[in-house]
Amino acid sequence: MSRWRNSRPNVFDNGGTEVIYTAQGVDYQLCIARADDPFTPANRERYNDGAIEENYRYPVLLYTNLADGETFAAETFLEQVDSITAEVSSLDEQLQMTCAQPVRNTDYVPNTAAIVYINCLITGLGRHSAELTISIHMKNGDVIRLHQTQVVDGYMTYHYTADDAPMDTAADLQALLARIARTTSAEEQVNIYLPPVTYTQPLELDGRPVNFIGSEDAAGNRTTFAAPVSITMHSGSVLVWENIDFAGPGSGTGLSLSARVHLWNCRIAGWETGVLAHTNAWINADDCVFEDNSVGLHFNAENGSPSDTGYAENVFRNNGTALLLERVPTDLSLKFPGSRFTGNTADIDNRCNQPLELSSTVFE
Repeated sequence: MSRWRNSRPNVFDNGGTEVIYTAQGVDYQLCIARADDPFTPANRERYNDGAIEENYRYPVLLYTNLADGETFAAETFLEQVDSITAEVSSLDEQLQMTCAQPVRNTDYVPNTAAIVYINCLITGLGRHSAELTISIHMKNGDVIRLHQTQVVDGYMTYHYTADDAPMDTAADLQALLARIARTTSAEEQVNIYLPPVTYTQPLELDGRPVNFIGSEDAAGNRTTFAAPVSITMHSGSVLVWENIDFAGPGSGTGLSLSARVHLWNCRIAGWETGVLAHTNAWINADDCVFEDNSVGLHFNAENGSPSDTGYAENVFRNNGTALLLERVPTDLSLKFPGSRFTGNTADIDNRCNQPLELSSTVFE
């Protein structure tokens, strides 16, 4: 931690993620920090990993707080700011990293002074790094600089189709998952492209993370799980399930998860509970349909790390309770832009009083 009190324009830069700066007699903490710990400066190095030859985008958060306590102060501090800029520098030819100029979006992350979006493309295996510098230009001419090294580990991506292994039954998938666990490292990304068949036996994923991408044939048959699916993962990776139907018999839980899972273009129908996020889970859904369930989506996770707080363009239709929020492991607002609730006995049962953003949500 460093402090400066100067009456003339100056540059304040201690080479780290925090500066204590005095303006008009008030000490402010300027820091790069995480959304779940906004008063603690982030580590000087931020570690990420990703598959080579794929594009990634993630945010870096700037907070301006009062230095003498845990009090947000972005509104008063920003009145004294002329502009905020950011730049990324790297000599690593196998890391293409750029950043967008800082923006303020308190709908996305409340209480931030600015958000810097990092764009990253890794072209080689191994560890790579780049330096992010955020500069706050004050109206009095002072410049405050914060720094964070973005460290990225590049890994291979493996793709499996029905040409690589049998995928006609849940037993086939369990055997494939066991094979993948033996032959790949947990950090490497694995995509499994499923045929348009119906799986009639339960499937359990407990181990290394994989992504499942379903398909549809010319007759309109989609990849379908007609028996419960259970996911238990301790990795921080976000598992993607895309273009898949979960079609239940009117009882049981369609998808039970203690992991970070993102559903895209999935249909969850005919279950007592369509999706249950529990223990250490975080669930996201975009372009999905939850219909004819007793409970469509049940969030009951004591712990978990949010990957995204938006639930866009979903349809919750003809459920007993469309969305049950019992425990959600964040106080960030959940947003449902373009989502539609129609024909449900109860649209949202918000038992934990979770902050919600529903201004662009349709209720019928």
